[in-house]
Amino acid sequence: MSSRIILRSAVLIGLAGLLLIAGCVDRSTAEQTAAPRSVRVGEVQSQRSAREIRFSGITRASQRATLAFLVSGTLSERPVDLGQQVKAGQVVGRIYNPGLSPAVAANEARVRELDARLEQLDRDVRRAEELRGRDLISDQDLERVRTDRSSTRATHDLAVANLAESSNQLKESTLKAPFDGSVDGVFFEAGEYVAAGQPVMRLSGSGGIEVELEIPETLIAGFLPGREVNLTLPFLEQRSVDGDVVHVGDAGGEAGGLFPVEIVLADAEGLRPGLTVELILQVSGAANMVVPLAAILDPGTGRPRVFRVTGGRVEPVFVEVGQLYGDHVAVRGPLEPGDEVVITGLGSLTPGQSVEILR
Repeated sequence: MSSRIILRSAVLIGLAGLLLIAGCVDRSTAEQTAAPRSVRVGEVQSQRSAREIRFSGITRASQRATLAFLVSGTLSERPVDLGQQVKAGQVVGRIYNPGLSPAVAANEARVRELDARLEQLDRDVRRAEELRGRDLISDQDLERVRTDRSSTRATHDLAVANLAESSNQLKESTLKAPFDGSVDGVFFEAGEYVAAGQPVMRLSGSGGIEVELEIPETLIAGFLPGREVNLTLPFLEQRSVDGDVVHVGDAGGEAGGLFPVEIVLADAEGLRPGLTVELILQVSGAANMVVPLAAILDPGTGRPRVFRVTGGRVEPVFVEVGQLYGDHVAVRGPLEPGDEVVITGLGSLTPGQSVEILR
């Protein structure tokens, strides 16, 4: 009795297994024979990345000077103020040093004294030469008069040099504008003590405007003198201004240093010293593969992928997502330019599923 029951159970189990296998075969066959899913695709493209590099500088006058006295003293006059326009040769400052004028007067007196002394010695030499011609004095007497005149002449030359030096020092106590321009910096007020060589004011010429930019060595080859560039004034409504490269300096011998590039700007409305100027360069980088942004599935899961269409079927390809380029995105993965990737209906696709591409 029990053996019949066991045999009957085994037969039932076997029949159930056969039915299950038959069901799986029928389902697999149904999937393979199902109508292809209609999808739209995009193409994997190769795109060279580009980055924007900005270099900024401050405009300055092409002609500029920092003025200083060559003698020390008290600033007695400063008849110009910040921002004032000046003409070439105009007095912009005077310094008072109590020793300058007396030194000039003393040296002038000394030169006059030696002039008179030389006139007298010239007469003495001529008289001695006449006496020697009549053999009334010896050669030694004549030579002594001539030596006295030569010594006095040397003393006279030294006095003239001292007079020139003291006169120049007195002249240097008056500061004059070397060119037409404007005062864009003052560092001392009247009554203050100024040491020799200490900057008193700064002038900017009324001529051209320039800017100096610092360029890295990777780009300096493109900045040869004569190159035309276009710059912008970012704080003046992005106004554009043209310029020409005139000088390119060295980086000072430092590895990775920046090279000073001097650019003369064309005349433009509102252009003046002290404005911020920008040079914007588009620098191309390495080529990247990009796909339509809609082709990325699960971008936030850590395993983003796309479905590539190969032979009428889809296969998942895992990628790394990079920089955005509008409605495309850079990817890294086993893709090639020209591959087609699905961009619609991604969520319902399964690996190996057949698809029909809508054109």
